[in-house]
Amino acid sequence: MKIVKEDAERSLFDSIQNHWKKNTSQRCLYLKFSQSGIESQKWFQPFIKELDAFFDDKAGEVFLCNDNDVFILTKFITKKNLGRFLAHLAAKLTPAPFSRPLFSKDLAFLYEIKVDLEALKPICARKIENSEIEKNKRAQQKAEKEAELYRQKLLDIEIEKKLISTLSSRRSARDVPEILFVEDDLFSQRLIKNALGKEHYVLTAKNGREAIMTYAGKAPDILFLDIGLPDITGHDVLKKIFEIDPDAYVVMLSGKGDRENVLKAVAQGAKGFVVKPFTKEKLFQYIEKSPFVQAKQKGEGNGYSIR
Repeated sequence: MKIVKEDAERSLFDSIQNHWKKNTSQRCLYLKFSQSGIESQKWFQPFIKELDAFFDDKAGEVFLCNDNDVFILTKFITKKNLGRFLAHLAAKLTPAPFSRPLFSKDLAFLYEIKVDLEALKPICARKIENSEIEKNKRAQQKAEKEAELYRQKLLDIEIEKKLISTLSSRRSARDVPEILFVEDDLFSQRLIKNALGKEHYVLTAKNGREAIMTYAGKAPDILFLDIGLPDITGHDVLKKIFEIDPDAYVVMLSGKGDRENVLKAVAQGAKGFVVKPFTKEKLFQYIEKSPFVQAKQKGEGNGYSIR
């Protein structure tokens, strides 16, 4: 028999419809193997072996659904031999992996495709829907796992010890303050540069990785950090920044509905937050509060002004 595992639910429905259109005498046996609670890799191959031995139908099809239920399309299953077939399975596969009740007629349903199409349609529709839900769930779990691995890789990223040890001295040696904005929206980056670029040296980064590496390389006097980034969260970046520079002056950028995230960031050590869309005045307020900027204002004869 032909074995279908990949996208079995949709393939089953297509095959049933084709048989109905051709008006064949094909029958559909629905076995609720999902009731066993045992993964298919432990029983499916022995089951196929016994199925082939009983029917020997090379034109038949077997569909293993995502939930372990099985559909068999073959013209050789009849109401008369269904009982014998179930008894055959029970004798061959019991006690492992199933218990005998699994092979009872309560869990086996036989349909005549050209007669019972309307009864089969909702069954297939439910199987397809449940399969898509499970498929999306697995995809989400995989994405979350990959994101966590990537996050951990970034948090474990190695930065040259020399860069870390000289952060403070490099920052102090610079006459003009440098401001680092971490914001993934390019339009917002342009607005920031237009607002501050004439009076300040502005650096930008569009994701967490760039933020960490730019911070380590440039030792900015103030970091404006967006909470929502495309690779890792602002909280993760904040944690890494404080690991390499406990004296960092960080201000979070947030949306109006981010109060909980903002409070979390402040608890982590952020000095405050600016709600987006932000104003030039609000940014200047925090720039003026930066102790590193204040130190440069008081520097000897550098002539620096924050306005």
